[in-house]
Amino acid sequence: MRIGAPGGGYDRLSGRGPAFWGSGFFVAPGWVLTCAHVVGKGGAGVWRGERAIGITIGDPAKAEGLTGELAFGLPAPADPGAPPSPWPMPDLALVRVPDATDPDCLWLSDRSATGATEIGLHGWMPGPAKDDALYFSGTGTASGGTTGGGTVSPVILSGGQLVEGCSGGPVVDVRRGTVIAVSKGKGRGPGTAVATPVTALRALCDAGAAGGAVLHEVLSAHDRHHLRRYHGPGDSWPRRHARLGPAAGEPAHGFTAERRAQLYALFAELEPPAGAGEVLQLVNDARDLVLQSPYTLRDQDPRSWREGAGLLYDPRDGRTPVDEPTRDLALEAVVLYAAKVHAALTRSGRPRSADGADALTHLRAWIEATGLTLRNDIIRALVPRLLDGHRPASAARADVRVEIDLDIYGTGGHAWRVLLQHGSGEEQTLSPVAQSREEVPRERLEEAIRGPLSAALDQCDVDAHLAAVEFMLPRPLFDLPVDQWRARPYDPVDPFNPHTLPLGQRRLVVVRDRMRKDQGPTPEWRARAAGVAEGPLHAVPLRREVPEHGHDAPSPEGGQAAYGRLLAVPSGAVPVYCSRAGGGPGQRAMAAALTAGHVVALWRHTDGGHEDCTDFHERAAEMLSAARAAEHLPGRIRTLRNGNADEEASDPGTAWARHIVLLYDPPHRPPRDGPLREPPLIHRPST
Repeated sequence: MRIGAPGGGYDRLSGRGPAFWGSGFFVAPGWVLTCAHVVGKGGAGVWRGERAIGITIGDPAKAEGLTGELAFGLPAPADPGAPPSPWPMPDLALVRVPDATDPDCLWLSDRSATGATEIGLHGWMPGPAKDDALYFSGTGTASGGTTGGGTVSPVILSGGQLVEGCSGGPVVDVRRGTVIAVSKGKGRGPGTAVATPVTALRALCDAGAAGGAVLHEVLSAHDRHHLRRYHGPGDSWPRRHARLGPAAGEPAHGFTAERRAQLYALFAELEPPAGAGEVLQLVNDARDLVLQSPYTLRDQDPRSWREGAGLLYDPRDGRTPVDEPTRDLALEAVVLYAAKVHAALTRSGRPRSADGADALTHLRAWIEATGLTLRNDIIRALVPRLLDGHRPASAARADVRVEIDLDIYGTGGHAWRVLLQHGSGEEQTLSPVAQSREEVPRERLEEAIRGPLSAALDQCDVDAHLAAVEFMLPRPLFDLPVDQWRARPYDPVDPFNPHTLPLGQRRLVVVRDRMRKDQGPTPEWRARAAGVAEGPLHAVPLRREVPEHGHDAPSPEGGQAAYGRLLAVPSGAVPVYCSRAGGGPGQRAMAAALTAGHVVALWRHTDGGHEDCTDFHERAAEMLSAARAAEHLPGRIRTLRNGNADEEASDPGTAWARHIVLLYDPPHRPPRDGPLREPPLIHRPST
């Protein structure tokens, strides 16, 4: 299809007939997928949601004109009147076209290509005469196109020449007949182009509740449409795919195109998964049962039930074809996965309506009928047990660590990385999710880390486990208000969306010392870790003179004296400070406390005027005494943060703790391959 100005619009630049902006294609009745930069040519009206997008279907001689409105553009421009060039990734747009009731829709792949894949390119280009448009098709190969950790890498197209106007058109895996990407533009070299993987639509889930709802609506409508077409007269994607036969990996037995259409349409009637972690856990449970190795969290980021099945029947994750599962094994894994989805939803009570209960009933019928066809007696007998057991899956219980490095080169920027943390204490293991490609200024760290952090949390929140977040900071950044950071942008229409609340109000958020990671545990550190773990806890001032005499005391304690005093206090002591610890006297005293082995400390990341320092130290001492052991502190700190979150109407009993920071830094065992190092010197000014 062609996308441009609505029927009466004209190209403002050439004065010719209706403006031609680019290409697109239907993915569901009433839904068109294209590039954000294509619809961006329509100006500010498009981004205001006006019916300002023209959709032209069919050959120019007998074209049908429709109008649409932008539902979501990824990302939206800061200034629609001055759109960016090139448009940042993922550069996708979903257009709602209400009058398109039953168009031909392409089949979206549940996985994008990473190995070399033979592809077809399709779209339209301007013709030689006024108002002409010519259909274009080409061939080539595609590779790359990974999504995960809040980032998207482009699909690289080679061997085919993408022409002007084809942006927004589909990139089709010719062997499987599925859309794996959306054409974005020409590449840097001759005969190359770039495209956005269709899995980048997952970014809708990071755009708030409205984005996640749109993604679920579109994928559900897509899968219902293809099953309806299959059951009706005429052609359909499952029938076309079946005609391809072995060339498309379509044997008579296995997870065939017909079975995919049936199962995905059943998944479309279910409540969507809570996050990638829930899908991936059920996928890994199914892989374990058929003796396949599990996927790690950092490798995949599925956001729908159908993507989970895609990980089981058609891996295509860069491995050689010999590593792909046999067709029997793939069908067994998909059936077991579907049974686990059914059990998980039944156990959680998520379907609250009669329609939801009916959807589970229909899904169960498909699982039972398909399970009877499995050739492995053991797996076949396992299916009804999974359906009726409703046992909770063993939660991955991964938490998230954000590491930010010191500005060691004096550029004003910091390298960072986001990791998944399994286990605790010295038995923890770490898996990288994402890391910076260049150093980021302090004031832009939250923005840079937000996407990968959101993706990591989505993978770790499984069943009843809500992931905690550790911020491993260099000491000059100890006063970063990381507890107030948000994993997704705040939406004033939905202020209590759990995904957009400040991290410290919903999750357990603590600070750790980045310097200790490379230095390794010391005897003092281990001894104090045991002391605060056993308790009881009691407060000691980080700066001896402050509670009684204030910050301007005439005889401040020296650094060596502070170290000696903090070394001598009992093992359950917790240094407390009413002001900043990332600079000035507070930073010097905090360095002494850390060298003395202290595992827990409390301070405020703002100065606060210093009028209430005595009250702060007294209240902190009471809280520590009531907590008794360090493991109870993160939950108590979260309660305090929620009590004073309303600046103008805070709880009087918790107002003292506004801007409170908790250092909770027990010893850890470095990764086996040594500590993660700073990235190479890139994008730094020459000296």
